[in-house]
Amino acid sequence: MDLTRTKALPIRHGKPKVLKMLLALALLLPAGFGIPAQTSYAAGISKPFPQQVDYPGMIKPSHVTQNAMNKSVSDYYDYWKATYLKHDLSSLPGGYYVKGDITGDPEGFKALGSSEGQGYGMIITVLMAGHDPNAQNIYNGLFKTARAYKSSGNPHLMGWVVADSPKAQGHFGSATDGDLDIAYSLILAHQQWGSDGAVNYLDEARTMINDGIKVSYVTTNNRLNLGDWDAKDALNTRPSDWMLSHFRAFYEVTGDAGWIQVIDNLYSVYDQFTAAYSPTTGLVSDFVVGNPPKPAPEWYLDEFKETNQYYYNASRFPLRVVMDYAFYGDPRGKAAADKITGWIKTKANGSPANIKNGYNLKGTAIGDYATAVFVAPFISAGTADSANQAWINAGWDWMKNKREDYFSDTYNLLNLLFITGNWWVPEGQAEQPIINLALNKPAVSSSIEGSGFEADKAFDGNLMSRWASNEGSDPEWIYVDLGSVQSISGVTLKWEAAYAKQYKIQVSTDSSGTPVQWTDVNSTTDGNGGVDEIDFSPHNARYVRMLGSERGTPYGYSLYEFEVYGTSSP
Repeated sequence: MDLTRTKALPIRHGKPKVLKMLLALALLLPAGFGIPAQTSYAAGISKPFPQQVDYPGMIKPSHVTQNAMNKSVSDYYDYWKATYLKHDLSSLPGGYYVKGDITGDPEGFKALGSSEGQGYGMIITVLMAGHDPNAQNIYNGLFKTARAYKSSGNPHLMGWVVADSPKAQGHFGSATDGDLDIAYSLILAHQQWGSDGAVNYLDEARTMINDGIKVSYVTTNNRLNLGDWDAKDALNTRPSDWMLSHFRAFYEVTGDAGWIQVIDNLYSVYDQFTAAYSPTTGLVSDFVVGNPPKPAPEWYLDEFKETNQYYYNASRFPLRVVMDYAFYGDPRGKAAADKITGWIKTKANGSPANIKNGYNLKGTAIGDYATAVFVAPFISAGTADSANQAWINAGWDWMKNKREDYFSDTYNLLNLLFITGNWWVPEGQAEQPIINLALNKPAVSSSIEGSGFEADKAFDGNLMSRWASNEGSDPEWIYVDLGSVQSISGVTLKWEAAYAKQYKIQVSTDSSGTPVQWTDVNSTTDGNGGVDEIDFSPHNARYVRMLGSERGTPYGYSLYEFEVYGTSSP
């Protein structure tokens, strides 16, 4: 079973007036993430611009050369940097910020920027290192500001407003999207420059993810709330925060499979929402509330009237969802991108210039002009299918020279980086790398739910696949053949929602090819799902089995991954 704005409205966040040991291996990236040969590398930079990655299954503009696209991006960055990147804070010398208007109450301060802009700027700066020789200094200055302007609710997060006053530092609550981008940028920064300098980017990322984002934003129902002022059981969420590929990077650096559960749940929320409210368009509203999910009402949280429509928050979603397909190959990301693209191409009669700045969920325009924060994500979504080549070419021509305001220009630049392959994928950075002896080894199970849920899916290193047994039966089991006798001392079970309440871990050294004699090495009677990391005294084993005797749900047993750890052959 599968449990599975007006013309100058640039930013939407306001504090509402109402108010673990890492054992996981990194996810395997799809084949084809080769980096082109570089004639030279700037000192200390591992991925200098341009990287010009060709994402598997994706297309780029075909009527211009890669060099021309790179030049357009670097020119746009130079313009963006000169226009919006500032370091004039008298209250924080050396602190950089991205200057942009806000909506919401600045509570007596003169707002200069936001955590949202800070996150965007930090991602952009990392990706442009190599073109910009000062990129790391700028990045560190942006990070300095993010840390100084900590949230009033959780000090591991950033307050949503930047203002030139020491009293603004620690005064404001947070906004989810800014912190997600900031934490993700720290992972990129570690990949780009390493973490042995003035800032330990990887440690900062892990702390922010584990002690900030996970603690304050991930709800008990595996959604994302709106800020650290929001409830942990909240059912309100903002689709512009559904940064699915970010969450895979969070998983890779923390080993916390809970991030995969968040991804799965958000895809489920999207499917439920669109089936009920936008089956033709695939659009989502600026805010989604309730269970089952539905559009928020107008004027939700006093933000603006169109909070129930596809407006200046939701306009960012197509980029976020297509990135999950481009970077990690999730077909759900492609399905969403294809539906949205199919609708908007028809609606705009094949011309990106005809896109409007707002639609209701059925696809009727509520806006009256084209702006990049709407156009650019629709073009990015189209890169998931070669049938959209003319659309991508026309969109590129529209985007590359568009100059508007902070919000549109900044999001336009992020899309330009993605479309040209200059937004690269950070590699996994798990601490204490330990060999998963079961990875890609033969497996056998007592049953399978159906095609696509075979035993080997629990040993493929891919948290987008899983083994599932028949529903409603006990006992059930799954075992792996390590190929030879190994000394093992632990397993990690990454359960899907259908988990075992009572189970045993057993080992066998039978040489017959079909193990008969099993030895218990661990027994659990109070399993509650999630990730079970089980250590035991070293045992020799060729076969390792999970024997489930009592289900924790009415369904069956289901594992995303069954990992086996040890040190050497006996």
